[in-house]
Order: sequence, then C-alpha cells, then structure tokens
Amino acid sequence: MGKVEYMRHPIRIRTMFDEMDRLRNEKELCALLSHYAGLAAPDRQAWQDRVQEWPGAEGRELVKLHGELLAYGWLEQNTGATPVLKPGTAPACYRVTPAGLRALKQLRTEETQTVPA
Repeated sequence: MGKVEYMRHPIRIRTMFDEMDRLRNEKELCALLSHYAGLAAPDRQAWQDRVQEWPGAEGRELVKLHGELLAYGWLEQNTGATPVLKPGTAPACYRVTPAGLRALKQLRTEETQTVPA
C-alpha cells in the first residue's frame, strides 16, 4: 500500500490485488493447481485427496497454498460426504473448479503468446 499527499495530508493508496499475478509468480501455487487439474482430467466431478507433501512447500506453506487456491475459487472443498478419516490423510476433500481450469488456461495462453517464434 503506497502513500501520497493530498493538500499536505498523507493518504493511503490501495492497489487492486490480482490473483493471476500470484499464479504467474508463485511456481508452487501454479504447480499445485496444475496437479489438481491433472487429477481432474478423467473426471472433473471426482473429489481428490488433499496433497500432504509438496516439493518446495512444507507444513504451513502448503496450508497457505491450499488456502489461496480455495480463496480464489480455484479449488472447492468437500465438507459434506467424506470417507472415513485416517490420521495423516485427507481423502476426497478437494477438486479443481471451472474457474481454476480457466485460470490455468489463461496462464498457458499468455505463456504461448510471449514465446518468440
């Protein structure tokens, strides 16, 4: 958040947050979304097990990545009918949303347009 002066009074300027910038710039975020999208390829309606370990993101960082994907509407969480829980697992709790698939498609389109011929 930046500050500017208006009539000698400091005011704060808020900039809009662009979640696509996060997807472009955070490789772990993009890779995790791509992982869930890949699992959804055979059946978009199927719930996927939560990723418990991820290269480049441990513990709290992985929790934050999942939280971001949920907050942006790119993953949805199954809070209803879940299978019997076992320690250390979270079966059938996430699936990629159509918005998540569109975000990945947009990112890939941008990448192909910026690659020189």
